[in-house]
Amino acid sequence: MTKIDFSQINKTAAESFNQQRNVIKRLAKGKKVLCDQCQQALTLTVLSEGESGVQCIKGCTQINLELDA
Repeated sequence: MTKIDFSQINKTAAESFNQQRNVIKRLAKGKKVLCDQCQQALTLTVLSEGESGVQCIKGCTQINLELDA
């Protein structure tokens, strides 16, 4: 049986997660963060009900957040 090496996939996923986490942290501190693609400001929306997340006006960047009640 052939073993599948997931190390590269896991590394890429971890890097992506860390990058998104850092964007959220900077926005939560009130810093201005620009979308990598359109260079528009990203906004952090935190709602008690509904969708919370980070997005740019054009929709290039979309990070959805799951909040525990």
